Amino acid sequence: MTPSAVGTVTIKPNPINFGNKTEVGHTSKGKKVTIKNTDGKKSHISVQIFSEEVAPTPPFALKSTCEKTLAPGKSCKFQVTFTPTDTTPANGTLSVFDSTSGTAQVIPLTGTGKPPKQKK
Repeated sequence: MTPSAVGTVTIKPNPINFGNKTEVGHTSKGKKVTIKNTDGKKSHISVQIFSEEVAPTPPFALKSTCEKTLAPGKSCKFQVTFTPTDTTPANGTLSVFDSTSGTAQVIPLTGTGKPPKQKK
């Protein structure tokens, strides 16, 4: 018996590191995330993106989402932001749920808040 085709999804970048440039209490620029159905155009296998989630919130959040069907070779983009609450390194996850495997693909998120500027 031949297994049924389910499609192939890649997510980039992986991992996502916000570094230490965002001041505590401020929100970073969105980090662009690309989800791509990497099956060849001749495969005719579309992939359904059900949802994306980040945890913990805060300091991580979705700025947009990519919940749709991707034809072979097609991609979509969305953004994740970082709003540090202190200068302690933060770790989290981005989970993408799609029709390819039945389980989430999990991308590590990291970032460290920059101390706020002192008012003079």
